[in-house]
Amino acid sequence: MHLHGNKGKPMLIRKEGTLPMDQGENRRLLRRLNRLEKLRRRRPTKVTTAIAAATLVGVTGISTALPASASTVNITWWTMWSGQTLQLLHQMVVGFEKTHPGITVTEENIPSVATTSTAKLLSTIAAGDPPDVFTEWWPEIGSFAADGDILPMNPYLKGQYSGLEKWMWPIATQGGTYDHKLYAVPMSMNSWALYYNKAMLKAAGIKSPPKTLAQLDADSAKEWVIRNGKLVQMGFYPGNYFLFFSPNFGATNCINSTGKYDYATCKAAQTEMKWIASFAKYPYGQIQALTTAEGSVAGGQTDPFVAGKEGFIFSGPWEGAQNIPVANPKMEGNFGVVPFPGTVPVPSTIGQGNYNIIPKGAAHPQQAFEFIAWLAGYHNEDFTASIDPKGGWVPAGPSVTKAPAYQAWLKSNPWLHGFLPEMSSPYSAAPVLTPTQSQLFNAMDTATDNVLQKLMTPEQALRYIDQQANS
Repeated sequence: MHLHGNKGKPMLIRKEGTLPMDQGENRRLLRRLNRLEKLRRRRPTKVTTAIAAATLVGVTGISTALPASASTVNITWWTMWSGQTLQLLHQMVVGFEKTHPGITVTEENIPSVATTSTAKLLSTIAAGDPPDVFTEWWPEIGSFAADGDILPMNPYLKGQYSGLEKWMWPIATQGGTYDHKLYAVPMSMNSWALYYNKAMLKAAGIKSPPKTLAQLDADSAKEWVIRNGKLVQMGFYPGNYFLFFSPNFGATNCINSTGKYDYATCKAAQTEMKWIASFAKYPYGQIQALTTAEGSVAGGQTDPFVAGKEGFIFSGPWEGAQNIPVANPKMEGNFGVVPFPGTVPVPSTIGQGNYNIIPKGAAHPQQAFEFIAWLAGYHNEDFTASIDPKGGWVPAGPSVTKAPAYQAWLKSNPWLHGFLPEMSSPYSAAPVLTPTQSQLFNAMDTATDNVLQKLMTPEQALRYIDQQANS
């Protein structure tokens, strides 16, 4: 999907007294000008400008210079969002272009599968034609930075941007820093907590949401319903979220003194993986089938919890702010949110979010950085505070949460209040960025899936994680 503002589009100028062009000629001219405009946007040169000007004269017979938009820089922005979120991106692009008349933005949606999106980005970098901005929500920034596939932003952290790093939540800055350099800035952060279905709790005879891990396990067990051999309702299920649960167990960064990943001997990681293994008693295949079936509804906005078929889910504010209102408004008022009851004091969350990066070879890195800082809400708190509630997002910096629009959102939705303390909690943690970060997270996903399918023991899974992550 491409989103354009009006700026940067060539204007048709007609001399006084000349005949107006018919619609067919008009469309042909626009197509030709658009092709030239795309060439100019990639590598604006004097030659390109001269060709465009000559085309105007040759096609229309009008001797005139290009309009002022010829000096406009167009930056390309690749994201992996779809559905309702694309409408928010359009609002953001329009808002940016209104306040930055010299820059236009073209947004393109690409596949949101980690391997597919990463491969597509890397192929454009290798070809020397990458987007100017890429939104990365798969935690692979360390690998990108170590391989030189993305640009550090430190050269731009001066003047009005000199305070950007301290403006963000510390956990947000840590999540985008590699080798003491800032490589990524989030447009929003992911904050995780435990959602519960009020009606299902009541039906199961549970009077209040769980406050301990043992209570969660006991309450969840009462909610599973398999009828005639088919799963029709489920309680809590961890899935392959080892990474995202890790702060709740103190297992985010199990790294030894030599700098190697060491989850096999990390006590916190052992506790977490054994807890995940306790859910292997539930029907893995049927759970996957139910989740897949619900996920295909409403453009990916639905899951078993949104559909009212799951008693607990570990998710972020987008679950209640966007997914439920869009896909199943009947669930509004039927859910609550509490901190996830792990083994460390709450609140705690993983320092990961929707990070924006500048690929190596970007045509306009300076303007790309300006756009990235604006999306984060830096010197743009009021606009960001009006957008973030629509996406169910936690901002990149605390000052956005103090803006009137964000405060109004919090006031009207009390269940949101538990998410913000996580961003400054000492128990929250950002994964240390390393050259083998992508291998680590891929290994975690595979290992936890294998544990839930009884293909690996917890001990085997942790050794597998270390083996793959340190290769």
